[in-house]
Amino acid sequence: MSDETRTLAEFVSALSYAELPEPVAERAKLLLLDTVGIAVRARHDVDSTAPILAAVAALGLAGRGATVVGEAQSYAPPAAALLNGTLAHSLDFDDTHIGASLHPSAPVVPAALAACEMTGAGGAALVTAIVAGYETLCRVSMALEPPQHYERGFHPTATAGTFGAAAAAGCVFGLSAEQMASAFGVCGSQAAGSLQFLANGAWNKRLQVGAAAMNGLIAATMARHGFVGAAEALEGRYGFLRAYAPTPVFARVTAALGSHWETLQVGVKPYPSCRFTHPAVDAILALHARHDLAADDIEAVTIGLSDKGLDLVGRP
Repeated sequence: MSDETRTLAEFVSALSYAELPEPVAERAKLLLLDTVGIAVRARHDVDSTAPILAAVAALGLAGRGATVVGEAQSYAPPAAALLNGTLAHSLDFDDTHIGASLHPSAPVVPAALAACEMTGAGGAALVTAIVAGYETLCRVSMALEPPQHYERGFHPTATAGTFGAAAAAGCVFGLSAEQMASAFGVCGSQAAGSLQFLANGAWNKRLQVGAAAMNGLIAATMARHGFVGAAEALEGRYGFLRAYAPTPVFARVTAALGSHWETLQVGVKPYPSCRFTHPAVDAILALHARHDLAADDIEAVTIGLSDKGLDLVGRP
């Protein structure tokens, strides 16, 4: 049997800032700033923020030491990860990875930030953890064959995001390969994210990404304190990849791991909408500039989306 879980765990546990290629580290810093900026705006301009903050406070998780972007008071670390992850995904402005068909920073960065506050770790540890998270969740999602994962009704930013968040937190905690594999084992019981939010535009989409950040942090913390998670969490008979996609490509988890950096494939959005709408937005802006169009000049706009494109990379 293949051993993707162990190989990925060994990579995460051995990763250090000194070994990161400069473009990879710089990219992670840029994506961190982008994520924080999005969360600040979402804290003040998104309708779901106030109810989520109220619920977290009602659960007794406020005032416990970890930072939420844009908030004066602190929160328990899992709650901070939940809130920061939710804020980062609330505007649909967060970064994307085409091959993995997901948003890497929203689950990864909040888990890394919370873990750093739990341990007092500094900037180098934070950047290294973010890269560990990106490399993990992008590869896990690509192995799922994203269109198949979507067809089963799952949201990969939330499901694969749990593993990325655990990798980020585990990297900060300095977990051994064995401990990191246990954290991934715990993730297999926590990875969730339903596409049913599409029925009515429900707030589940943003919340389940925040939950991925929180659950990954919890998984890494459990492993840090000796909890034993399921073995072969990714490739096992009942592991994540087999359970969440009919024909996963296991080799994508570890292909060129440590030499080809998926972090460099993460792109920042120019518009706060699904990335598949961006070519249409660009086309409309170009038409407006060329013909000096006003809204009253336009009777209707028809936009098509290639089915082949969906087959290749999945849905947003």
